Amino acid sequence: MESFKLINGDLVMELGELVVVNGQEEIAQCIKNVLGTNKAEWFLNLNMGIKFNAFLEKNLNEEEMREQIRQGLFQEPRIKTVDKIAFDYDTKNRTMDVRFSATAVDGQKVEGEVIRDVG
Repeated sequence: MESFKLINGDLVMELGELVVVNGQEEIAQCIKNVLGTNKAEWFLNLNMGIKFNAFLEKNLNEEEMREQIRQGLFQEPRIKTVDKIAFDYDTKNRTMDVRFSATAVDGQKVEGEVIRDVG
């Protein structure tokens, strides 16, 4: 499958042409779109996304955050298993780097990361 390449939600162009991604990079991009969408935020698919409030609480619950990421990963139908979810907190900037690795149904490894604002 191919998709247009996105950086921060913007289409990427090189030499006047839209850039496309495929394979592991395309699956990771689709997952990042899900993880970057607050559940019920997108009117065309109210089930898409994760519950951002799990990342905005004063006392963060890592198990709840992990579950939200897991649910987001499985919204991509090509994901078979979630292999790893890791959090790296930056308390000064109040952000969290979320790294994930998963296995697609065709056996290829999918890895990616997103940065979340935290409470």
